Amino acid sequence: MDKIALYFGFGGDLYEAEGWFSWQHLVFVTSAILITVLLSVFFARKYKDKNRNEKLKPLKVASIIMLSAETLKIILVCFRNHDVWAFRSVLPLFLCSILLISLPIAAFGKGRVQESALDFTQIFGYIACLAGTYLAGNIFASPILSFHVNVSVFTHCISCFAALYITLTGLSKMERKNIWIVSAILLVFEIAALIVDIIQTPSPYEGNYMFLIHPAGTPFSILMNAAGNIQALYTFFVMAIYFVYMFLFIGGYYLITKFKPKAN
Repeated sequence: MDKIALYFGFGGDLYEAEGWFSWQHLVFVTSAILITVLLSVFFARKYKDKNRNEKLKPLKVASIIMLSAETLKIILVCFRNHDVWAFRSVLPLFLCSILLISLPIAAFGKGRVQESALDFTQIFGYIACLAGTYLAGNIFASPILSFHVNVSVFTHCISCFAALYITLTGLSKMERKNIWIVSAILLVFEIAALIVDIIQTPSPYEGNYMFLIHPAGTPFSILMNAAGNIQALYTFFVMAIYFVYMFLFIGGYYLITKFKPKAN
């Protein structure tokens, strides 16, 4: 029972953390991503020739599982801290956790809102997975065999599953008329994250959503150095880099589809 309690973060860690880019970290996340890719390919092959409603079924299941895991995490965070307001430290305002909102809309939504959510999930699902596994220096400050790390890697891999599944089944069309909606989604969440960051800093729930306040052990340290440690400039760089990535992804998508051989 003591080990179970420690797994969930009650009373300390199971053991000393292995550390970011340790062999344990690399083996763990690589194994998780390989399983994710295999599942994505399997379900894409299974549903590729189905109608749109059938194709959406794996996304619906994935979104429900993802929301359930994150809800359990929020409950445990509050319970572990003996504070119902502790949820403010785990709001879905990181770039990767925005998929907690975009994925259900992509799976259950309708019309152009759903189309844009599918685009958004495809665009940011890959980078969310990468950021939450290989680049997650802040997450892997905890032991690999702990609830916090396991749920984080699990939900980030669901993001990868969704993005790859959407790509392989052609659910996302990346239509030009929807790009402004995708951009608006990103901008709204950036502004919301920045507002919450400012309100919560300094506080027991120090705000750093989307890493807009400081790099927190991530590669965003490069942007902080480029900004000369000027807070406002660093925040602008981080907000801008998300848009740069988005438009590079869209540009690459158009190039690939433009030169893709047409079926006879």
